[in-house]
Amino acid sequence: MTDATIDPASREARIEHRIAERRVALMTLYSRRLPAVYIGYIVIAVVAVRQGLHLWPWVWLACTGAVMVYRWNLGRTVEKMTSIEERIAALPRLVRGFTMNGLTTAPIVPLAFTAADNVTPLLVGIMLVAGCAVGAASVAGSQRAFMGFCSLTFLLMAVGWAWRGETLGIALCIGIVTMYLVLLASVRDHGRNLKELMGLVEDNARLSGAVEAERDRAEAASEAKTRFFAAASHDLRQPLHALSINATTLDILAQRGSDTLLKEVSRGIGSALRQSSGLLDGLLDISRLDAHSIDANFGAHDIGAMLRAVRDEYVALTTQQGLGLELSLPDEPLWGRTDGDQLMRILGNLMSNAVKFTRRGGITLSARRAPDGRVLITVADTGAGIPADQRERVFEEFYQLGNPSRDRSQGLGLGLAIVRRTAALLKLELTLDSEPGRGTTFELRVDAAEPEEGDAREAAAASHGTVDGRRLAVLLVDDEAEVRSALCTYLEQLGWSVEGVEGGAAAEQVLRSGFVPDVLVVDFRLLNETGVEVIDRLRRLRPALPAVIVTGETAPARFTELSAAATRVLHKPLAGERLARTLQDVVAGADTASVST
Repeated sequence: MTDATIDPASREARIEHRIAERRVALMTLYSRRLPAVYIGYIVIAVVAVRQGLHLWPWVWLACTGAVMVYRWNLGRTVEKMTSIEERIAALPRLVRGFTMNGLTTAPIVPLAFTAADNVTPLLVGIMLVAGCAVGAASVAGSQRAFMGFCSLTFLLMAVGWAWRGETLGIALCIGIVTMYLVLLASVRDHGRNLKELMGLVEDNARLSGAVEAERDRAEAASEAKTRFFAAASHDLRQPLHALSINATTLDILAQRGSDTLLKEVSRGIGSALRQSSGLLDGLLDISRLDAHSIDANFGAHDIGAMLRAVRDEYVALTTQQGLGLELSLPDEPLWGRTDGDQLMRILGNLMSNAVKFTRRGGITLSARRAPDGRVLITVADTGAGIPADQRERVFEEFYQLGNPSRDRSQGLGLGLAIVRRTAALLKLELTLDSEPGRGTTFELRVDAAEPEEGDAREAAAASHGTVDGRRLAVLLVDDEAEVRSALCTYLEQLGWSVEGVEGGAAAEQVLRSGFVPDVLVVDFRLLNETGVEVIDRLRRLRPALPAVIVTGETAPARFTELSAAATRVLHKPLAGERLARTLQDVVAGADTASVST
C-alpha cells in the first residue's frame, strides 16, 4: 500500500485507537499505586486535626478512601480484561475516576482555610500540589482527566489565598495559578507527544505489514515456481521416457547391424534425448535445491580421483571441439570432506559451462593444498570472460551471457544457479574471477579430511561404465503398455529375464506362479494404485525384494516418501543403460547386505 492510497481518516482513527489503548495501560498501572497515594491523604487529615479541625478531616478521609477503593477495583477489573476493545471501552470510567477523586479531595481546602493561622492551609496545599503533580504524570496526556482531578483543588487554594490577602496570600495565589497552568501545559505536551509516538507506531506497523506482504508474495511466487518446475518436468518426462528406452534399444540393434544410416539416425536420436534430459534435469535440480529436499552425505573423498574422472568424462568432447583439457594435481593425495555426488555435479556444471563458452585454447582442472589447509579446486578456461557487472547475474536462473537467441544447445541457463545453490548446501566457498577476453576461473575450497579405510566412492566415474556382469531377473510393473513393452524389449536384448505386468495384482500372480525376480521395477503412478502400494503388497510375499521406483514426479514433497519405500528412485526420461546399471547396483548392494547379515 502506498502513501497515496492511505485514507487519512482511517489512519487518524487507528492512531486514536492506539492512544486510547496506551492511556488505559498507564491509568491502570497508576491505580496500583493508589494505596501509597492514600498515605498522603492520611497525613493531610492528621495535620488538619492537629490544627484544631477535629471531625471533618476524618469525614473527608473516609470519602476519599471510598473513591480510591472504587478506582483501585476498577483498575484491577480492567487489567483482567482479555479483549483490547473491552479495555478501551472502560477508558471513560477510568477518566471519571480521576474526576470523582478530584471532587472528594477539594473539600479539604476550605476546611484548612478555616484555621486562624497560615500554617495549616500552607501544609495542606503543599501536599495537595505534590499529589496533583503526581496525578499529572498518571493521566497519560488526557487533559480531561487532569482537569477533573486538579482544577477544583487549585481553584479553591487560589481563592483561599487571595481571600487571606496580604503579600503572602497574593503571592501564593499567583504561584498556585502558575503551577496549574504549567502542569496543564505539561499534560497537553504529553498528549501531543503520545499522539506523535502512536503515529510513528502506526506507520511502522503499516510498513512492517507491507514488508511482510511482499515477503509472503515473494515466497508464494518462489513456491509457485518450484511447483511449476516440478509439474512441467513431470509432464515433459512422461512422453520422453518410452522414447528414451526405445532409443537405447535402437542403438543396441544398430550396433549389431551394419547399416550406416541406421547408426547415424540412432546417434542423432540419442543426442537429442540426452540434451532434452539434461534440460529437464536442470529443472529438477533447481526444484529440489529450492525446496531444501537434498541432504548432503559428507564423507572423505579423494579429490584427485574425482578430477581425473571429470577429465575422462569430458576429454572426448573437448577434443571434438578442438580444445585442450589439462589436469594439474600434486603428487600427494588430496582428501576432502564433502558429498562426492554433489561435488561431481558442481564440477560437471562448471565443465559444461567452460566448454560452451570457450572457442579457442582450453580448460584446466587443478587442485592443490591452500595455505589454510583446505583443498583448492580450480576450473579455468580461456573463453570470452565475464564483464564485472555481469558476474553476479550469471548465477541467476535462466540468465545466459551471450545467448540472446536462446540456443537450446547451451541449455536453460541453470548450470551456475545450480552450482551456487549446491556449493551453499555443501558449505563450500565459491569464487569467480574473470576478465573479458582472458577467460574465467572458478575456485572451490573444500575442507580437508583424512582418508577413510575402505572408501570406494572416490572413483565417481563408475556411473559411466558399461552394462555387463550378472544377468538379472526383473519384475516390471507399469500400466502404460508402450513403456512396458519398450523396457521389456531392451532388458531382453541384454539377455535378462523379464516379466512385465500392469498392476500389483498381476505382479502378485507372477510371484505366486514361481517367478523369482532379483529386483522389482515399478512406476509410481499406476491406474488404481501407486508404486509404493505395490512394493508393500509384494514384500508380503518377498520381504527382501529390492525395489526401484521410476517416476516423472519431481515435487520435492515426494522424494522422502519414495526414498523410504524403494532402494532407488529414478526419474523419467530414463536411458535404458542407466536403468540396467542401477538395477545391477541395487542387486549387488542387496547381495552384500545379505552376506553381511
